[in-house]
Amino acid sequence: MKNVFSLGLLAVATALIAFSSCKPANEVKAVTGITLSETSKTLTVGEAFALTATVEPTDATDKNIVWTSENTEIATVDDGNVIGVASGTTEIKATTRDGGKTATCTVTVVRVPTSGNAILLEDFTATWCAPCFKGMQNIQKQIASFGNKVILVCHHTGDDFAIEHSEDLSNFYKVSGIPASMLDRTPSIVKQDEITFHPGYLEKEILTQKLAEPKTVTISLETSYDESSRDIKIKVSGSLEQSHPKAKLNVYLVQDGIKYEQNGSDGNYIHHNALRAVISKGLWGDDLGVTQGAYSKEYTYNLPQKIGNFATKPNKMYIVAFVAEAANTSGDNTKNIVHNAAIQSIK
Repeated sequence: MKNVFSLGLLAVATALIAFSSCKPANEVKAVTGITLSETSKTLTVGEAFALTATVEPTDATDKNIVWTSENTEIATVDDGNVIGVASGTTEIKATTRDGGKTATCTVTVVRVPTSGNAILLEDFTATWCAPCFKGMQNIQKQIASFGNKVILVCHHTGDDFAIEHSEDLSNFYKVSGIPASMLDRTPSIVKQDEITFHPGYLEKEILTQKLAEPKTVTISLETSYDESSRDIKIKVSGSLEQSHPKAKLNVYLVQDGIKYEQNGSDGNYIHHNALRAVISKGLWGDDLGVTQGAYSKEYTYNLPQKIGNFATKPNKMYIVAFVAEAANTSGDNTKNIVHNAAIQSIK
């Protein structure tokens, strides 16, 4: 009898425990938050990418999301799939239907220029440097088929061509030996984490890949030359397709066809692409007047008869203009990348 009574009590206790652990069938698990797979993204017009939303907790009852674009004329969104429509910046927002929790992704849409799309190749060199002769031979071989898509500027150091600007730039980029080249002042193009590289390592494939990258800055260049006054009139214009608050405009004067000595050559060397003067101000150039949108700058440069020891020849001279970051003017030299460049003869 005692055993029967004990078994009865055990059955009642088991039933009570089971009842107390049961959850009501209609209990709702509320949403507490939402995150997105990206918080910022840059894409070109017509390009698409997918945003993924994660709702918290993972077992929330209602995980439905409403997707919206702050400006559908810049980018649209459909169930997390974003498409760039026109240049500009907008916010893509994901909002939970339960609780109205939100997460945003800043989307910048840029237009790839159809013209004036060039890369800047700078080479630190000197007439006394025999390896520089070999390095330049490879540079000329690799860029020959690109025309004005690859713009070469030679920074001479420690010789009769050298100007202060090139010396200062060489110091900033810690050039310890020449020849040394850099492409759009961008690291890791040839050597991992390094901006400068020996020009002997330059290959056409590297230039092709760099040219294929989308541009966030457009640039066009107009020049005219008055023979009587020797004034060069320069107009540079374009657009910052996304925000570049530290971008500046640089304007160079370069010259071809200068016959002068070059260690390593046969003695009849013709120097090309030699930087002769900097028309913009300082080491990093001039403010554009805008951080995003259209810009335009005009210059007048009076061409002297000689620069240093060399006569200036207008029919052998060019203006090179480029927009580059001035993010760091001392210390870290990896951020001052060139966005776009253009070249134009002065007559």
